[in-house]
Amino acid sequence: MSAITKQRKDANNTRNKDTLLPDGSSNPAGEGSPGTAPMTLSNFEPPDGGWGWVVCFASLWVNGIVFGILNSYGILYVSMLKKYGTGDPNISFKTSWVGSVTIGLTFLMSIFASILADRIGIRKVGCFGGILCTIGLVSSAFVEQLELLYLTYGIFLGVGGAFIYSPSLVILGHYFRKHMGLVNGLVSFGSALFSIAFSQALPLLLKHLELRYTLLVLAGLEFSLIFCALTWKPLIIKESNLAHATLSTESIYEHVTDCCSWTKKFLDVDIWTNRGYVVWSVSCAVALFGYFVPFVHLMKYTEDVFPEKNGPLLLLFLNITSGLGRLIFGKLADVRGVSRVHLQQLAFLVFGATTMCIPFAKTFGALIGIILLMGVCDGIFICLLGPIAFDIVGPAAASQAIGFLLGTFSLPLMCGPPMAGLMYDYMKTYNIAFHVAGTPPIIGSLLMFFIPKVTQHQPAPPDLDILVETLPAVTQADEFAAVSMTDIMNESLHGSFSHSAPKNSELIIVKPHEYVEPMLLTHIVENQNEEKASNDPLELSTSPKDSLINHAPQPV
Repeated sequence: MSAITKQRKDANNTRNKDTLLPDGSSNPAGEGSPGTAPMTLSNFEPPDGGWGWVVCFASLWVNGIVFGILNSYGILYVSMLKKYGTGDPNISFKTSWVGSVTIGLTFLMSIFASILADRIGIRKVGCFGGILCTIGLVSSAFVEQLELLYLTYGIFLGVGGAFIYSPSLVILGHYFRKHMGLVNGLVSFGSALFSIAFSQALPLLLKHLELRYTLLVLAGLEFSLIFCALTWKPLIIKESNLAHATLSTESIYEHVTDCCSWTKKFLDVDIWTNRGYVVWSVSCAVALFGYFVPFVHLMKYTEDVFPEKNGPLLLLFLNITSGLGRLIFGKLADVRGVSRVHLQQLAFLVFGATTMCIPFAKTFGALIGIILLMGVCDGIFICLLGPIAFDIVGPAAASQAIGFLLGTFSLPLMCGPPMAGLMYDYMKTYNIAFHVAGTPPIIGSLLMFFIPKVTQHQPAPPDLDILVETLPAVTQADEFAAVSMTDIMNESLHGSFSHSAPKNSELIIVKPHEYVEPMLLTHIVENQNEEKASNDPLELSTSPKDSLINHAPQPV
């Protein structure tokens, strides 16, 4: 290694040794103020309160606005048909693509947004997302040609939503550990709460303000997300060395090497050798080809078949039962003997069957009953994504497993509604479209029979008073990207951690072993080494495994 490269690495190491003051502010190494004990990354403890509750509310607001608008697209869809559909025989097909592109890009780009939040900065990424969403909706309000909505509403709103949504979950790991279960539940509750509110507010806005000014009102709500992002003061700061890069051969080689190492760290392709995970991913992707069709086309169907009825009530009931399903079945999934895979499999089967039964509902009351059942199935499917990933691939690979799963979701979610719209354009009825849309979830449920049996409740090491079976199921939703918050402290995996055994509400389902057992074992070894050093400095435990075999662990 050349002297220049060595000096650059030494300088980078010095910059990376920044410390965290007790109030969370960053202070370069060696510049701590007198009388102030700096906190290094390894002994960082989130405040679990204080400004964190402001951050929690801001994240709740972000989740509510982003997914409230996404889940209510079916209401806007009807207004877009009326505005842009004069004389176009394929208007349903074309308009369906607008919302499909939005939700597909939101899921797909969330993976990259969470990584960029870690590399560039939470506030920067979040503010960029809020600005992009605002630009997308403002420009959509003045668009006179439907195809331009693919760019303004589809791409701008979809990418912007991902870039504001993912940081809203990442920031929670900076402020909470003890109350993380409660906080994640509160934040994720925002999507259900705002979806219910939008299902009733949007029809009134469209009635009195029409589509253009309704989109401007939504743009104002998206603009408020910028202020939410400004409240996300990161307590764990990673400096970027890009500003110090030069065009020398050594620096180029160094940064390419770092990039390759970083890519290898974040992309664990080994999970695709797990047969259970492959079958599960394919099953979910197949099921989602028809899954989102009712969310987009149900309002138009109600307007055609029951014109005197209040169609948005169906979205209200669907969101209510979906939220209840997440809570009830999320808890049920933690019961010993209950198979999470079979629960999700049943949810797909029933969801597909009820979708196919929508055209058979001869009364509005019967349609409400079908929608209530569909909402419960939706809640079951969503709340079990995290736990099943944990069961199939294990805790260490759960984050990557859910990340890849998000990518597989984007394509079927984008394709399903436009295909249903195309059928409606040619047949002038949704009967066949709903029958076809119900088929993929049923096929997906059948494919899940090929998932090998997985161990749902894995026992912890016998000397630790921690049982994996106490880990709670994820009880909300669009929160797959919540796994990204567990990547914040990857560099401090062997640092200190809470010394008390976690309670049910204190753990996230993702990567529990990385943040419980390894740290506890390291803490045990450190304690034992300190005791041995006082008695016999030459005899020290060299690994957590040796410590557990040869000595009883200290209470944690």
